[in-house]
Amino acid sequence: MNLSKLLDFIRKPQDHSLKLQSMRSAFYSIVGRGSGHFLRMVGSLILTRLLFPEAFGLMATASVVLAMVQLFSDTGVRTSIIQNPRGAEPEFLNTAFIISIARGFLLALIICAIAAPLSLYYSNPELKLLLLVMALNPLLVSFENPAMSLFIKKFRVERQVFFEIAIQALGLVTSLVLAWVLRSVYALAWGAVLASLYRVAGSYYMHPFRPALIWDKDAGRELFGFGKFIFLNTMITWATMNIDVLLIGKLLDMEQLGFYNLGKNFADLVPIFGLQIIGQAFFPAISSIANDLPRIMRVYRRFAAFAMAVAVPGGLLLAFFAGDIMRILYDARYFSASIPMFWLCIAVAFRLMSIITGTTFIAAGRPGLETISMTAGLAAMAVFIPLGIRLGGLQGAAMCVAGATIVTAAAESICLWRALKCSPAVTLRPWLQALLAAIAVGGLYFLLKPLFSNPAWHNIPFMAIMSVAALVASACMYGLFEGLHPFRDEASHTNARAGRGA
Repeated sequence: MNLSKLLDFIRKPQDHSLKLQSMRSAFYSIVGRGSGHFLRMVGSLILTRLLFPEAFGLMATASVVLAMVQLFSDTGVRTSIIQNPRGAEPEFLNTAFIISIARGFLLALIICAIAAPLSLYYSNPELKLLLLVMALNPLLVSFENPAMSLFIKKFRVERQVFFEIAIQALGLVTSLVLAWVLRSVYALAWGAVLASLYRVAGSYYMHPFRPALIWDKDAGRELFGFGKFIFLNTMITWATMNIDVLLIGKLLDMEQLGFYNLGKNFADLVPIFGLQIIGQAFFPAISSIANDLPRIMRVYRRFAAFAMAVAVPGGLLLAFFAGDIMRILYDARYFSASIPMFWLCIAVAFRLMSIITGTTFIAAGRPGLETISMTAGLAAMAVFIPLGIRLGGLQGAAMCVAGATIVTAAAESICLWRALKCSPAVTLRPWLQALLAAIAVGGLYFLLKPLFSNPAWHNIPFMAIMSVAALVASACMYGLFEGLHPFRDEASHTNARAGRGA
């Protein structure tokens, strides 16, 4: 692809090809997520010097509670707009707007009602006021323009990406100014609230659609019909992804939770990066071919193979150099965060595999399969984490969270094989690729460590050498599984050969 074609690919929508639409969406998702991670990293480096470890533990607890209430009442409005063929109709968007506002008021009331009991449960009076401030978030966000989801539905992801970067930058600057002035955890809470206000105002600037309070019966029926499955699935998913924070904050203490959450933030780098691409490229692509199971499996195979090629070296590099990264970026108070960071990064590839498979279930109209898989993961978390804390404290908890992540991914692969009739070859392919790539990357690390490890330089030269070696090793495994032309359409390749034969 020459430069002019590349620029044309970046600037113009590729409406003639689902593959090119997905690749273009993935490109912009990478740009957006990379920029977002950079902004969060800068914010974290500054905020950890302005605030104290307990503040991040308190904010993590409040954020998890907020997410719990939001997801426990998830109506699947945004997902339904993307997945439903009627999603772009004004009647559908107006009905979705009404549902969103009603849900926002309900969420604010629920958070206010549980603030006092939760502060008593954690024996921390500050948590009550923190939650009361955070209750403004869902209320404000409920007024966001519902048509913003159409950017993803129609593969116009670049607009959504630029919007997210702008809002995140404004929110970060606001939080930093408040932290400098207040020097308390409330700076983080008010910063989040003001970021939500920026988001709502920006959504009406970005899209010309203006929602009205007009209810459409048919649209309401479709939204609630899809939303009842999303509700149960998101409830179980939230519990699976956040029970670790709730249990560690209770069974250990807020300082230990602050260390755990900081390590978890690094382990989330690759999965959240992937989640952005999956939500803006993979999900709409699968939704557009929801009735074509063979094609879904081809897209799933390609996407999972590429994801494993990135996730395995990314996760293992973060795990192997966890201690060095903490020493470089943070002061000595935060070094304990390297312990959960190591174990959670080991499981990064399985976390991303789980997200891809679960998204496939929902996009194909089978969210119940994701609910079954997440229930298995939740059960593993509930059993493993208290046991891990009892046996090994913070390290034991992190090890058990990594183990439960693998259980969740395994349950989803079984559902993919048994319920969607996916062939064992496609189902086991990402597992085998991840295993072989991990062996190759791990072998290179232990082979090169005696030669290049130098603590005096915080292992920075070794990190650089190992990064290149790991990516090359993983790329070789990817080529072994997907061949030299992984993105070539099989049908067009067959037609080309037939043409030459003719």
